[in-house]
Amino acid sequence: MLKYRDTIYNNYFTNQVNKLDIDHMAMLEEQTLHNKRELVHLLPENKDAKIVDLGCGFGTFIKPAIDAGYVNISGYDISEEQVKIAHKLGLKNIHCMSIEDYFAKGDKVDVLMGLDIIEHFTKDELIDFLTQAKSCLNPGGKIILRTPNMDAPQTSVYAFGDISHETLLNKSSALQVMRSIGFNNIDVRGGLIRNQNPVLEVIRKIGWWKYTMFKKIILFCTARTWHNVVFEPNLLIVAS
Repeated sequence: MLKYRDTIYNNYFTNQVNKLDIDHMAMLEEQTLHNKRELVHLLPENKDAKIVDLGCGFGTFIKPAIDAGYVNISGYDISEEQVKIAHKLGLKNIHCMSIEDYFAKGDKVDVLMGLDIIEHFTKDELIDFLTQAKSCLNPGGKIILRTPNMDAPQTSVYAFGDISHETLLNKSSALQVMRSIGFNNIDVRGGLIRNQNPVLEVIRKIGWWKYTMFKKIILFCTARTWHNVVFEPNLLIVAS
């Protein structure tokens, strides 16, 4: 393990914008709503599908999946702090375990979630993670990943907001790495952007349309196409 991780990952949740001092129930409810809108529709119709969320934090995806009726879902996170918070919030199917130890179990799953984790891997670690992830999928299974998008505006806010980020992708490099592992039916799209205030959301949409049109003009002027460019701050990578 890289030496700096001993310092950063010890009490990671505490040191990341002091998240231990906030209202975790309110944060869970806010992120549950976002993840419900962004991710739950990507899950199989079968509510009995085995779903595992690696690096699940304190359950911000587990909660909306359970609310949607999925009964065979569990999460794993290396942070004891976050697992304890999850249990206090009533999410008992979240366990303290590293990703390496989870893969060592040899379980097979229908859906493997990896939200906001692959940016923490070195390139070698990313290849190893994806190789093991592919091996643990049942036939027809899928992996769903979320990671910062290097083609987004103000990229540094997302990419460099955490010193432990190692590997950063855009749509082209995401497709490249997934294909290299042997995944098929790869879909790379922008993550959900939404303002909870309806009036501000209308203003945001107008500004976003103007911004993306401007960026497309810039790409055109550099004799490039925007067909393989995603502008949203996060990438969603879905592959089977």
